[in-house]
Amino acid sequence: MFRKPKAKGTLRVRKTEAWDEPDGENQDDCAVIETKPVAAPRAAISFDVDEGADSAFKVKKDKKKVEELKRQHKLEEEAEQIYKQEKERKEALEKIVKKEKQSKEDKKTKNEKQKYLDKYRDKSAKHISNSESFDYDEHLDIDSDAVGSVSSKFASVFEGIPDSRAVFEAKKRRERARREGAQDGYIPLDDTQKIKSKNERNRLIREDENDDSDEECTNKFYSARELLRSEEDRRREEQEGFLEREHGDDDEGDRRKDEDSENEEWERQQIRKGVSRREIGQLRTEKRNTSKLFGHVAPVEDDTAMDMDIDMDMDMDVQVVGKPEFRGPRNTGGVVKIEDILAKLKLRIQERDEALNFRKEEKRKIEQTIEENKSLIAKLEMGLPDQSTKYTMYQELRVYSRSLLECLNEKVAEINSIVDKKRDCGRARRVRLSARRRQDMMDQHAECMQGKSAKMGDAATRAAEREGRRGRRRRERETTLTGISHEEGLSTDDEEPTQQSMADQKTCDEVEAVASVLFADALDEYSDLRKVLGRMTDWLAVDSKSFQDAYVYLCLPKLCSPYVRLEMLQADVLKNETVLTSMQWFKIAMLAGSENAEIDQDHDILVELAPAIIEKVVIPFLIDTIKEEWDPMSLRQTKNLATFCSIFEKLPNLTEKSKQFNAFLSAIREKICECISDDLFMPIFSPNVIEQPACRQFHDRQYWTCIKLIKSINALSSLISVAARFELVVEKCVNSQCVMAFRTGTKNDVSVERKIRGLIAELDDPLLMMGGRTSFRQLISTLEMVAEAQNQAGRNFHKDIKKFLTKLER
Repeated sequence: MFRKPKAKGTLRVRKTEAWDEPDGENQDDCAVIETKPVAAPRAAISFDVDEGADSAFKVKKDKKKVEELKRQHKLEEEAEQIYKQEKERKEALEKIVKKEKQSKEDKKTKNEKQKYLDKYRDKSAKHISNSESFDYDEHLDIDSDAVGSVSSKFASVFEGIPDSRAVFEAKKRRERARREGAQDGYIPLDDTQKIKSKNERNRLIREDENDDSDEECTNKFYSARELLRSEEDRRREEQEGFLEREHGDDDEGDRRKDEDSENEEWERQQIRKGVSRREIGQLRTEKRNTSKLFGHVAPVEDDTAMDMDIDMDMDMDVQVVGKPEFRGPRNTGGVVKIEDILAKLKLRIQERDEALNFRKEEKRKIEQTIEENKSLIAKLEMGLPDQSTKYTMYQELRVYSRSLLECLNEKVAEINSIVDKKRDCGRARRVRLSARRRQDMMDQHAECMQGKSAKMGDAATRAAEREGRRGRRRRERETTLTGISHEEGLSTDDEEPTQQSMADQKTCDEVEAVASVLFADALDEYSDLRKVLGRMTDWLAVDSKSFQDAYVYLCLPKLCSPYVRLEMLQADVLKNETVLTSMQWFKIAMLAGSENAEIDQDHDILVELAPAIIEKVVIPFLIDTIKEEWDPMSLRQTKNLATFCSIFEKLPNLTEKSKQFNAFLSAIREKICECISDDLFMPIFSPNVIEQPACRQFHDRQYWTCIKLIKSINALSSLISVAARFELVVEKCVNSQCVMAFRTGTKNDVSVERKIRGLIAELDDPLLMMGGRTSFRQLISTLEMVAEAQNQAGRNFHKDIKKFLTKLER
């Protein structure tokens, strides 16, 4: 609802017991004003109660009031005249727009059109309501002469009516001028004076109300609604003042007058809300359409706006232009054809058939769904034993897997500690042997260059120890390799002092002891790899789909990792000759699932289990072993490593796409390149120095050391590609070391024949086919020189050299 306005200057008096009894002072007033104590009800809209059915109001005639009524009547006539002028202006504008839409020639430029449209919109915004506005097209050609004639005819309408934006900007300019002071082009405003009307009461004065320039505006816009509202307020105030002057302060009269004014305002607001011209127009339209539908003659009604309608439109701010478009039946006569009836019946039959077909299709789908659900229920009932078995298996597997993980979490740390302990021992031994070998090489070279005087202090001690180790190895070969020739430099100098050997052996024994009792405190279900894999294969047999969906087959290598690493630690693949296929874990992985008859032995997961363990567990273990413990100059370690890795070439997953296998090959290449750069050294002596036995012996030993490294590289031919072997053997060993040894050494000696035969034995056909004459150019020229020297010495070995050269030149 809305809040009822209160009349100014009136006070509501609390009722007393004798409120309806007139006082002595007010008895005289009863002759003038006669009222009844019954108040008008407020719950319903009534015209009789408030209009004087039960009350009478008598006022003496007053000349001032008569003049005011005449002035009010005059204002109403002016408002009606303005309304008629506005209506004529709208009709004129409609005629202009219709006339200009038909013209196609442009009489003005685009700037003039836009200027006129802007001006037209600004000035006509207050006259044309939202429902009566026209949508002008930007490309319409409007005759400026016609518009000018209309503007001159209705000058009062087109000029002097600013829009809301212009009024807002004018107020802003006045405010800025008042704030900034007197400036050129502005008249100082006196905001200290306030023009007040005679009967105006004091109230809160806003900042804009002190501006006297708004009081006298020549171009003020008058509307009938505002005039009537202000006239009612003014008349009410005059009546209040008249009663005060006529009868004095009559509290009872003020109270009743306040109630009457409130009742009038409330009733007027209710009439505004309940009645509007739009609803009246709609009722008339519906009545007209109904009459046409039944063939009756529509009554002639007067569509002209009544006074009450005008008042309602002005109060509701809604105007209806024209009649709404007719949306009812098009048949204005009373004739009904049989074809129309049959058409409607056929349409209804067709709609009924469509609805029936739709229901049938829904029924069919529901029946199909019911059948599917029944078959699914039957299938689930049949599979109930299997589901029960799966549930039992899952519960047992859950408990087992948790216990297994707890056990392995404790054991993995111990396994890592003993692996690191043994690996540190092997790394220390390799570092000691490599440093001693390189120191001996430098000492021998210094002896050859400086003579016997170089054997002094520590060098002499190292020389004595070196000769002692060589003597012991020579005596050992004489007892084991009887009848087999041996060259100095092919044997590996890996002998260490007894104390160091005992310390290393003690460390290895401790590691072996810990590894043997590592799973002594665990049950066989957790310590035996066969039983662990048996549990996993049972899962595969019961529910293979969930086994694959859970990616258990990817976790099996990691689950087997502690058992595999522990067995490889005990095997010591570099020290002992070990075949991977003979290890216990490999046999268990290959036979996984064989005890369960429900599993297909050719299942992909079972077939790929052992290769997956090799790729993800064995190869990372070997990478660490190669980097820390492997010495490429030890031919025995290299052969043991090659024996262990011989199965790698048969595994389908160990290809160039495998990240682990590529890292394994890179580790081998790095160690070989390190040995080539640090351990291979070919001395260059003058002809007189080379004739000395010690220098010649050192020269031959270095050559055979190079041949030993070539033998180690060729031993890994199952792992290293031919291209990699060609680079390491031919380019880095033969062309740089062996060729230098042939050119700086004696060429007609008997030992040269053994050297060349040893080299030819290592250059197999894949290496020779890999390179061409350009790659072997240095070797070919050197061998030709050696063949010529051998021929001059009267030896037949030069024929074998020429045969080998023919093979190189192909």
